[in-house]
Amino acid sequence: MAPFAPQTCGKENAAKFFKAAYDNYGLRNGKFITTAVYGSGTDYVTEEGLWQSINEKGEIFDDGKFLVLWKKTNQGWKMFRDSFSSNHTR
Repeated sequence: MAPFAPQTCGKENAAKFFKAAYDNYGLRNGKFITTAVYGSGTDYVTEEGLWQSINEKGEIFDDGKFLVLWKKTNQGWKMFRDSFSSNHTR
C-alpha cells in the first residue's frame, strides 16, 4: 500500500514496483529498521519501523515509516499487509 498509488498485490507487481524505482529514480539499495513489534504471536503480529531508499551515489533519496502485518501460516510467517509513507511531501 504505497502512498499516491493503488494497492499492489502479488510477487509480479512487487517486482514491477521495485524495477520502476530502479529505472526511474536510480534507487539501488535500502534500509529497514524495525522499531517495535506488537501482538501475541499466535496468528498475527504488527511490525513498525523506519525505512530509507538509497540512490546510485549512495545517498539517501527518501525516508519514512512503515507498518507490516505478518500472518502465521503453515509455511511460517508471511507478510500479509504492508503500508508505508515518506517523511517528505511531493
